[in-house]
Amino acid sequence: MTKFVLRKNLSWGRHRSQYELTVEARRDLTITVHPTLLVTVRAPQTSSLSDIERRVGAKRAWIFRQLRAFGELHPLPVERRYVSGETHLYLGRQYVLRVEQGSPGVRIAAGRIVVRVERVESKLSVKRTLDAWYSERARQIFARQIGALQKRARSLTNRSIILRLRRMSRRWGSCTPAGTITLNPNLVQAPSGCVEYVVAHELCHLLVHDHSLRFFRNLERLVPDWEKRRARLNRLAIAH
Repeated sequence: MTKFVLRKNLSWGRHRSQYELTVEARRDLTITVHPTLLVTVRAPQTSSLSDIERRVGAKRAWIFRQLRAFGELHPLPVERRYVSGETHLYLGRQYVLRVEQGSPGVRIAAGRIVVRVERVESKLSVKRTLDAWYSERARQIFARQIGALQKRARSLTNRSIILRLRRMSRRWGSCTPAGTITLNPNLVQAPSGCVEYVVAHELCHLLVHDHSLRFFRNLERLVPDWEKRRARLNRLAIAH
């Protein structure tokens, strides 16, 4: 029995995903969206690739509704392969990754994150180049939001703050009494409102070092809808 497996891209409006296509000896085409956010398609050998793609395309709206429903229930980080076609988040928006050969660098163009590396087959080089770009963007965005939030809170206006970036396995940020705020650069994948919530949370720890009622009152003054933003952040499938 001949059987082969392909990985195909799938898009619907601004949404991007992939599905795993298995062609084998069977009678019907089936599409399954798994709770792990994996989409699988099993098709008969008698079907042409164009016909399979047409039938899957006709079900795009249903597929992405299922993905969204499962994502809200069980937001799981996606295992990254760092190859062209997979999707990556930046400020809450999904971008399709495109890997090109050239002088190392990253740019956003036409809904894609374009990563250039000297050896496109080196997934480690792609990851390091992309991580460095995320960190650079994160530092700029975090610093800008810290400045804006300080202007909104008189008690924070004259505080001296040292910003550090560090990837942490279970935390988005931390703050020391001396004024050092450490933020996870992966946070820049979340929508700007969620980023602002985390930055505000750590800034409030400069005033109150625990999570007492006074702390949350300060947080509410800076970000009145912080609970909604925190809930949205917790629903995102972002690996810390």
